[in-house]
Amino acid sequence: MIHLKKILPNKLILLTFLFLISCNYKIEVDLIIHNGILYSLDDNNNIHEAIAIKNNDIIATGKNNQILNKFQSIKKIDLKGKAMYPGFIDAHCHFLAYGLQTEMVDLSSAKSFNEIIKILKKFDKTEREKWLIGYGWDQNQWKEKEWPNNKLLNVNFSNTNVVIYRIDGHALMANRAAIKNSKINFDTIIEGGYIEKINNEFTGIFIDNAMDLIVENIPKPNDISKKRALIKAQEDCFSLGLTTVDIAGLNKEDVDLIDRLQKTKELKIKVYAMLSDNQENFDYFIDSVGTPLKTEKLNVRSFKFFADGSLGSRGACLLKSYSDKKKSFGMLLQEENSYRQKLIKLKEYGFQACTHAIGDSTNRTVLNSYAEILKKSNDLRWRIEHVQCIDQKDLGRFRDYNIIPSVQPTHATSDFKWALLRLGKNRLLNCYRYQSLFEENNIIALGTDFPVEEINPINTFYAAVFRKNKKGSPLNGFQNSEALSRLNAIKGMTIWAALANFEENEKGTMEIGKCADFVVLDNDILKEKEASILNTKVIYTIVDGSVVFSN
Repeated sequence: MIHLKKILPNKLILLTFLFLISCNYKIEVDLIIHNGILYSLDDNNNIHEAIAIKNNDIIATGKNNQILNKFQSIKKIDLKGKAMYPGFIDAHCHFLAYGLQTEMVDLSSAKSFNEIIKILKKFDKTEREKWLIGYGWDQNQWKEKEWPNNKLLNVNFSNTNVVIYRIDGHALMANRAAIKNSKINFDTIIEGGYIEKINNEFTGIFIDNAMDLIVENIPKPNDISKKRALIKAQEDCFSLGLTTVDIAGLNKEDVDLIDRLQKTKELKIKVYAMLSDNQENFDYFIDSVGTPLKTEKLNVRSFKFFADGSLGSRGACLLKSYSDKKKSFGMLLQEENSYRQKLIKLKEYGFQACTHAIGDSTNRTVLNSYAEILKKSNDLRWRIEHVQCIDQKDLGRFRDYNIIPSVQPTHATSDFKWALLRLGKNRLLNCYRYQSLFEENNIIALGTDFPVEEINPINTFYAAVFRKNKKGSPLNGFQNSEALSRLNAIKGMTIWAALANFEENEKGTMEIGKCADFVVLDNDILKEKEASILNTKVIYTIVDGSVVFSN
C-alpha cells in the first residue's frame, strides 16, 4: 500500500503530461488551405472552409478551426473568403494541336479573304520556308459568307505551298503549289471527303477525309517542336484553372512523348488520351498491349472516331438536306461495317469508344452501332462527342445504353446565327440540346474543343448556363430551355467529366483520398451576377497539392 502511494503521483504526472502533449500535438501535412468557400461537389454538395493535403491527396476537410487545430504545415494558403472548386477538366480538346498552332499564322481575326492575304504576307518570310500554314478562318464571319477560292493565294504565293485550315479543322484551302505537290489529279475521288471543283478547276477547298491528301505532304513537327507546343499549352491551361485535359486524337508517338515529359515533371497537367483511329494505334494498344494504360497523370483507354464533319463546312451528315444548299446532306466518314468491327474490338479489350458526331443522321447511325454492341446494362461509358443535332426519337438511346454525351457549350453560342441558315428554324430546335441530354442519364461532360473554340472554361460555364456568347448575344439566350443549372455546369466540368474518364474515384470532387487538384477564382461563379462572370480570373491552380499557377 505504501509502495502504491509512492508511485501513484509519478504515474499521474506522466499520464497528465502525455495527455497534454496529445491535446497539443498536430499532424504534419504538406499544405493547408483555409478561410475559403470550398465547393466539394460531392453527392451532398458539401461546402467546406478548409482542407489538409498530404502526399498529393486530400486527407481532411472541414471548418477552419477543425483543420487548423488538428493539422500543421509550413505551407498555408489563406483564401481570404474566395471560392475554390475541384480542378477543371476539359472533356474534349486538342491540346497538342493548340500548342502547335502557336507556330502557325492566326487567321481568326480576318473579316474577308483579302484580309487573309494581308495577314499571310506579314508573316516572316524566313519562317515560312517552303510551306506557309495558317488556321482559324471562318467565312461565316465575313460579309460575303460564300466559300472562297484559292485564286488570290495562287497569285500572291506562286512559289510557296500554302495551306490554311478552316476554324473547325474539317476543311482547308490549299494553293496551286500545295495541290501540285500532293500529286492530286482532277479525277481523284476520296470516300468520306470532298474536293471542290468549279468550271474544271480546283478551288482549293478540301473537306474532311480529302484533307489528308494535302496534309500528308506537310513536314511533320519533330519532338522538339511538340515538346515546346505541349509546354505552351500546359502554361495556358494552368492559367485558366484546367488541371486535366481530354486530348482528342493522339498517335502513339504523341502518347509516348507526353508520358516522358510527365515522368520528368516537365508536364504536370493530367491527360486523358483519346487515341486516333489509325492502324498503328490499333496494332500497338489493342493487338500488342491489349489493355488500357494508366499512370499517375496519364490515362490511355479510349479511341476517338470521326463519324462525320462539321455544320460549318456542311460535312455533318443530316437526315434532310441543308437548308442553304439543297440536295447536300453531308457525309459519313466511316464505312459502317468497318466502324462496327472496330467497336467490337474495343469492347473486347476494355477500351472506351468516343465518336465525333454532329449531324442528326450521324448521331442516329452511331447510336445504332453502339446499341448493337452494348448491352442495355453496362458500365463501358462509351461517349458521343459533340452531339450537336439529334432527333427527338434518338434521345432515349443515351439512357437505354448508358451512353455519355460530351458537349462543348460554346459551340452553341458561336454557331447559332449561321446554324439557322444551315438547318432552318424547326431543325435548329433539335440542336445543342444540353439539358435534354443531361436528363437522360443525369450526366453530361463539358469541354471546349479548343483551339476550335477559346480555351477558357469560364466561357464554357457561361455558355452552358446563360446560352450567350461573350458579347451577351442573344439577349435572352439561345434556346434557353436547354440551359444547364450553374451547379450542373460546374459538375460537367469536374466530377462528370471525371466519371466520363473512369476517374471519379481520384478527382472531380473534394473528398478524402482524392487528388488535391483545385482552382481558386476571384468570383464565386455559382453565386456571382451574370454580368461579372466573364471577368472571372484564376487566383490559384493547384495540381497534386502543388501550386502550378498563381495570380
